Amino acid sequence: MMPETLLANARMLKAAMDGTMQREVFEKRREEIITSQREQLLEGKASSGKDLRPYYSEDLKPNGWFHSKESAGRYAAWKGSLSYPYAAKRNPDAPNLYITGVFHNDLGVGFGAESIYILPETNYAAGIMNKYGMKNFGLTDERWSRLLHEGGIMDEMIQRMRAILWA
Repeated sequence: MMPETLLANARMLKAAMDGTMQREVFEKRREEIITSQREQLLEGKASSGKDLRPYYSEDLKPNGWFHSKESAGRYAAWKGSLSYPYAAKRNPDAPNLYITGVFHNDLGVGFGAESIYILPETNYAAGIMNKYGMKNFGLTDERWSRLLHEGGIMDEMIQRMRAILWA
């Protein structure tokens, strides 16, 4: 191997090890990540895997949305009658933040130095995310694992590493 080839391989390996390669792989999968987030929200689940809170029955005035537990119950029943873009099992009292899809469509994916996060792309989405807590948005460990293993992310990273190491 020529010294310049070794140097180039060393640079690529450093890029892989410092997260550059991983970021490139994940950025290519932006739509898959946001689709998984939308599916998870339709299940009424936070990034922790627990139900999103407050439940409809807890979201009562003076600071909440509903005037009574009864009105929250009627709303939850109405939400159960809606058609959704993905089939999802959900606690009927847990919000899925979906009526027409505007909020779900206003979500984006951000990439930090060492993180991937769900972010609002409009003020409307920011208001909803603030109400429920920014930390509650993002994929569960189970969904990340599915994307990594079944979604081909891990395979692509392994292929790239092999290409660097055995070029």
